[in-house]
Amino acid sequence: MSTSEFFLSAWDWKPSVLIGCAALIVMHAWAVRFRLSRKAAPWLIGVLLILLSLVSPLDELADKYLFSVHMAKHIVFVLVAPALLLIGLPAAPVERALRYRPLAVAERILGTPAIAWLAGIGAMALWHVPVLFNAALAHDALHIFEHLSLLICGTTFWWPILAPLPERRLSPVPQGAAYLFTSCIACTSLGVLITFAPGLLYPAYAQPADPFRVLPLIRERWGISADMDQQIGGLLMWVPGCLVYLTAIMAMFARWYGEEAKGTREPRAEPQWA
Repeated sequence: MSTSEFFLSAWDWKPSVLIGCAALIVMHAWAVRFRLSRKAAPWLIGVLLILLSLVSPLDELADKYLFSVHMAKHIVFVLVAPALLLIGLPAAPVERALRYRPLAVAERILGTPAIAWLAGIGAMALWHVPVLFNAALAHDALHIFEHLSLLICGTTFWWPILAPLPERRLSPVPQGAAYLFTSCIACTSLGVLITFAPGLLYPAYAQPADPFRVLPLIRERWGISADMDQQIGGLLMWVPGCLVYLTAIMAMFARWYGEEAKGTREPRAEPQWA
């Protein structure tokens, strides 16, 4: 099978994924009373990234052939898609939802910076422990749970930075900057460990079952060996992953200075780190 044949044929339109993504779109439309707004664009892009990550040929590559593509999918689930969903979430429906006491209590606990930080970084680190990662590859139910937990923990992680309600966000200086910079350090450390691991951490990628018969294409035409694949995956977490945090820091400061220049900066509650 050629590269083009693989990317044209290896689509898997999973009903559960289609229903879930459709539900996210309907939920947003209901939240904004079915009126178009600028908030719709990042939300729809976030949903589209989730959809493509789970039904496109990239999903087959990630689950059956290349650890590096699997790592890219995890970065999307923890760092990119949740951030876009929060950017696209209007404030009004969140305010209404937080009038319901159980949701308010959950938001107050999960939105605590220390807990949110541990959720995002902890989920990324935990699911790359070889025994758990390999188990998720071997068991569909655990694999689905892995995806859901990464999306939930990623959303929890971004809440103190991108919450729709300004008073729920960390102040950029010093709390927000420290929150994101330490995340970058943690992500870099994990990426370094994977990149320079002395052997293969995820043996399923050494000799995959090759249901699409593209392993010779990957090894010979693309030139990606199992060792190189693992190193690329580590580098993806190390460099692009850290760049997401640094980009968020710059965007946060830009918004902060913009609010200061306009005199519209919102008051923020002091964060509770424990």
